[in-house]
This record gives sequence, structure tokens and C-alpha cells, in this order.
Amino acid sequence: MCYQTKITKQKQELERSFQAKITGLDDFVPGPVFKAFDFPKTPVITKDDPELIQLYQWGLIPNWAGSDWNRNYTLNARIETLDQKRSFKNVIENRCLVIVNGFYEWQHIDKNKIKYEIGFNDELFALGGLYDHCETGSTYTIVTTEAKGVMREIHNSKLRMPFAMKGKESMDAWLSGDFPDPDYKFTTIPELYQQTKLF
Repeated sequence: MCYQTKITKQKQELERSFQAKITGLDDFVPGPVFKAFDFPKTPVITKDDPELIQLYQWGLIPNWAGSDWNRNYTLNARIETLDQKRSFKNVIENRCLVIVNGFYEWQHIDKNKIKYEIGFNDELFALGGLYDHCETGSTYTIVTTEAKGVMREIHNSKLRMPFAMKGKESMDAWLSGDFPDPDYKFTTIPELYQQTKLF
């Protein structure tokens, strides 16, 4: 799964890298860690406005959801079941690119958990996402897929990874509703943090 991302690049770098103009990012401050359960607003590009970079909130709220909706369950969406889950099946075509230059995952070894930073040499890339609009604003979920390559060694408990894309061709395909092959030849920084599991 994917619950922590990194966006340390400045706005001008986002514009250059994605060939898109920024709107509504005045309140966005780049940082080394964005935690999903804080429901942060982060930069995205949507299929409806592919030339704009906007701020959407992590944790999808379907447009039909009530005020008691629990976003903890829609931070991620498994690509294999998008058309089966009520939260996602009506927004499968609402594609977005979640802009990052890294994400974090834990490796489980015996009783220890080791935190890794994962990306592509700290370069900007995109995670596939779905979005929706509701009364309280615009929200998104990050799409995950089966772990490949080094992610099978790092995320060795659940064997999942976010649907990552580096090239414009893959990003355009995702926004248009296709399912390109995800990029998975990640670079990693291990042992950022290690803790002993309680159980």
C-alpha cells in the first residue's frame, strides 16, 4: 500500500517537469513526508484539466458519501478491484496523476521493520490516482498494484506498490483511461528508520 509520500521539489520544477501551469498551490509547502492519515492536500493533475497542477486532498470521498464517511478506507485503491468496489467503480474514468518525488515503505525482517525511501533518483514522477468532487472539496485515492522488482523485497508482507509512472506516454495513457505498465525499477534508500515490532 502507499501511506507516505515525498514532495520536496519547488513549484517551478513541477511546472517544468509536467509541462503544466500551477493553480491554487499558494498554500502548498513542499516537504519530505506527507502522511495519508493526515489527509493532506497535495499536487495532482486531472484528466479534466491536464494542463493544470492543482491541490486535491488525499483520501477519496465519493460524491454520494455522507458526512460520516471514513477516508481511512479510500486512501488507496487496489487496481484489481476498481470496478468492484462501490467507492471506486463510478470514478474509474476520473483519472489523476499524483505528483511526488518519492514514497516510503516498510520492510519486515523477523521482528524488525525497516523504513525505505523509494523513487527514481529523487526525480519527479507520478502515481496513478482516481478523484472525485463532493461538497467539502476535491479528493483522491492512490491506485496500487502487485509489487514488482525491488518492491517485492521491500514490501514483503503484502507485496503491493503504488502505480508509478515516469514517462509522459504512460501518464497520458493513464489519464485517457488506459492501463499502461507501471514503472518499477526504483532506486531506494534503506534503513532510514528501524523499529522493533510489538507483535
